[in-house]
Formats: sequence, C-alpha cells, structure tokens
Amino acid sequence: MLPAGYDILTPRRLKMNNVDLGNQYKKIIQFFWDPEPKNDDSEQPIWCLGCEYRQAETPCPAQSSGEPADITNRDLASTSTSTTTTSTTTDTTEKRTSTDGPPTPGSAISSFVNLASPISSSMAESSTPAWPPQFLDDFESKLWITYRSQFPPIPKTPKTGSGDSSISLGVRLRSQLIDTQGFTSDTGWGCMIRSGQALLANTLLFIRLGRDWRRGSKLQEESELVSLFADHPRAPFSIHRFVHHGATACGKCPGEWFGPSAASQCIQALVKSNPQVGLRVYITSDGSDIYEKQFKEVACDESGGIQPTLILLGVRLGIDRVTPVYWDSLKALLRFPQSVGIAGGRPSSSHYFIATQGDSFFYLDPHQTRPCLTPRAESTGDEESHPYSPEELSTYHTRRLRRLHIREMDPSMLIGFLVRDEDDWEDLKRQVREGSARGRIIHVFDRDPTIKETEREGAEEEVESFDEI
Repeated sequence: MLPAGYDILTPRRLKMNNVDLGNQYKKIIQFFWDPEPKNDDSEQPIWCLGCEYRQAETPCPAQSSGEPADITNRDLASTSTSTTTTSTTTDTTEKRTSTDGPPTPGSAISSFVNLASPISSSMAESSTPAWPPQFLDDFESKLWITYRSQFPPIPKTPKTGSGDSSISLGVRLRSQLIDTQGFTSDTGWGCMIRSGQALLANTLLFIRLGRDWRRGSKLQEESELVSLFADHPRAPFSIHRFVHHGATACGKCPGEWFGPSAASQCIQALVKSNPQVGLRVYITSDGSDIYEKQFKEVACDESGGIQPTLILLGVRLGIDRVTPVYWDSLKALLRFPQSVGIAGGRPSSSHYFIATQGDSFFYLDPHQTRPCLTPRAESTGDEESHPYSPEELSTYHTRRLRRLHIREMDPSMLIGFLVRDEDDWEDLKRQVREGSARGRIIHVFDRDPTIKETEREGAEEEVESFDEI
C-alpha cells in the first residue's frame, strides 16, 4: 500500500494531469498497474479454442515488457518458431514512507523509478515457468480488434445528445464538444461491437486460412480478411455497418453500448448481406438451446449438405457473476474443436475470450485506441503487394497475455461455434452430450417445441374418416 498522501498513478490519471511519460516511465507504470500474468498454475493445461498446450520443458527468466512495441520490427516469418519470454511481477512491493506531504507527479514518478530498480534486479535473477511458446504463437495469431479513431464520421441521432441513461455521460459530452459532426472514434462505447467483430473475424480466419495458421505467412489473404473489418462505411463488417444495423433493427443508437443480443443480430444480418464470405449464421432465440431442425434450415444448401455455419448463443449464467455451478461447463466450451471464443463477459465492458487455464480465462482486450485502417484495393497478385503492410497488420495482433478469473466475469456473454460440415455437427453434438450434466450450458434438441409444425394438407380429412370407421 502507498503511504498517506500518495495517490495511485494510473496511465489515465497521468494523462489527465498532463504528465508526459517517456517509454521507460510508461513501462514502469504499466509494470505496477497492469502487470502481465505469470504461469503460476503451470500444472494445468491451457486450452485455446480446441487446442491443448502444456507447460514448457524449461523455465524462462522473468523480464518486464509492456505492450510489445517490437512486434512491427520483428521478423514476422519467424513468429511461428520463436520462443518468447513473458514478463511477470512479484507478489510483494517495498513500502515507502514520506514526511514531506503529497508528492508532485514528477517526484512520484521518480519514486517509482527508484522503487522499480531493486525489484527488477531481483526478478532478473529469478525464474518462472515459461508460457508454452506454441500457445503464445497461437494466441498472437488471433485477430485482435480494438477501439479505433480518425475514421469517417458515424452520424449521430437526436438520442445521442439527449440525457438517455443508456449513453454514458462521457460519450454524450464527447459528441457535443468533440465529435460534433458524428463519431470519429468508438472509444468508450464500442467494445462489444469490437469483441463481436473479433469473434466473426477469427471465424472467417479459420475458414480461409485454417485453424493452424500462424503469423508470417499468407500476408495477402490476411490483409484481404482484415480489410473486411476496416473502419469505413463501405467495408462489409465495419463498425459503421454494425452501428447502422443496430440503429435500424435493434434500437441501439450511435454511441450506445451494445449487448450480446444486439451484437449477434448484427453479425447475422451483415453476414447474410455478404454471401461472398462463405458463411451462414444461426442464432438462438432461447438462450443456449440449439434446435437441429432450425439449425439445418440455416446451415444446409439445396443438396442438404451443411455449409460453414457460425452458431451464436447469447446466454446469461447468473445475476451479477457467473454462478459457480456453470464454471466447469463454461471452461469446457473452449476445449471444443468448434469453439471460436466468447464475446462479453466483463461488467460494463466486453472482451474476447479465447483460452482457459484452471479457473482463469485469457482474453483479447479491445480497450486500446489505435488509428483506423481504411479499405485498400486488393492485391494485384504480386507477392510484395498487399492491401496492408506488415506494420499495419501488426496492430491486429498481440502477444501480450491478459487473464481474468472466472469469478470476475460478467454472466452475460455471446458464445460462438463454427460448424464446417456434417462431421463437425455430429462431433459438436457428441461433445455436448458427453459433457457433465451438472451445470450444463448447451442443449441440443431435435426441434423447437414453440414452433408449430405446418399440418400436411388433407390430414384433417384423414382423421375424420378414421373416426367414422
């Protein structure tokens, strides 16, 4: 704990007080405020969207690094075989005393520098179990979609500037003082949209590039996929398209936070409007119950074969937190080979959860604002010609792990599965059937009992004739 008179130095508070931090100071502040998780449950396997990873054979020295700024300078071609160490932090910090009253921001930062030195030195001499490098490669290869800025304005509605409680005060003030012509950033309100985009983007990535794809290969295909989510009205799955459908069909105005239901409806509608992506979307109207008849009506083509279909299940697994009876079932869902992750799952914000270890979930955090990428012309076929540069593509990836205990998750979430064909569908049903009955989240039934079947023509006459016999 800090002594009386000392305040907690968060990156946001430093920015509010106009304190300019160099890269070294930023890393030191992040070291304390937002430390990277360490592999302190290394006996437990890690499951990342159906793939299992075990503890690395040898420990790696602990070292501190913030959000990896060296990704753009790294040789992308070596990503899949590189062994990367991850930072950790100690469980204790040295106490400080002060008799001079509250410090200025500058002196407080200096104190943090002095404090960090002995801890960093002691950490350099220690070691911690390494994160499996194959898991880090897998994690880094997932598309990470975050807040963006400087994109073409999203028009506001009268509701945006009103006192509607569904729009935060900060968003209303920003719309009145800064984004007067429309929203040019989704910071503060677009996290559920970004999490939904990430779930959809990685679904398409699996279809186009395969589950085993890793960074550094197929840059042209990756660029063209990312371009589908560019922050521009003409991109098929841009935030502009999400907001427009949310306003016209879901009652969500620009600047209003989406929930899992609105996100799933937007995904379904936008995918249906873009059949060229080769995907279908099945969403349930009854929580986590999947009805085979209705699913196949969406998934099957004219010949009766199942085409790649994204199943989206909007669930609520408790009141304020995930009820413990669901813990094991929720963790098991990310072991399914068909899993494409979970969007939502944190109070008043949304993340994209893609892996689990023990009782913790690893996630991609959309709450970082980056300059937008606009759509680019498709490649001409030249190997060196891509819609986006490797540096631009690097903003859609991170090797920086973030972890959350299941007890801290919000119970409202959007769960996704990709079913590619009939074999995938049968395997998904088997996975659900063989799971623990206690706290089971997903159920598969033959048909929706609330939908009345259309009677065959002439059936009523046949019954009357039978009664007369």
